[in-house]
Amino acid sequence: MNRFISICLSFIILFLLFGCQQQVSNDEREQKVKEPKSNKTQALDVREAVWNQLTEKEKEHIAGSWKDASVQKITLRESMGQIEDKTFVGREVYIVDYPSKDSPSLGGIGVYADIKSHRIIGFSYRE
Repeated sequence: MNRFISICLSFIILFLLFGCQQQVSNDEREQKVKEPKSNKTQALDVREAVWNQLTEKEKEHIAGSWKDASVQKITLRESMGQIEDKTFVGREVYIVDYPSKDSPSLGGIGVYADIKSHRIIGFSYRE
């Protein structure tokens, strides 16, 4: 009889432990779903989002595709280029830099984009 009770208690304990473990796994899965995108993932997304907003004429000057661009976060100043939306001056924005087919002395094609919406807000000066 003592052995029977021990076996039953062992099964109950195992059942409870398995149930708790399953709950932890579900909680971890929910956290993964709710996690925001990493900066690297967001940066990759902004390159393509900005590319899709460029005109065909603007794309003619770019060497390669959106995948060849680099991205940085900067604080936008009015003196940094042709800023279409001045409300972003003094705020942190992305600059997406596409390599250019034009003269290397001109540098790449820099496009400023809103961090949240990835909407183009201006273009950097080229030298």
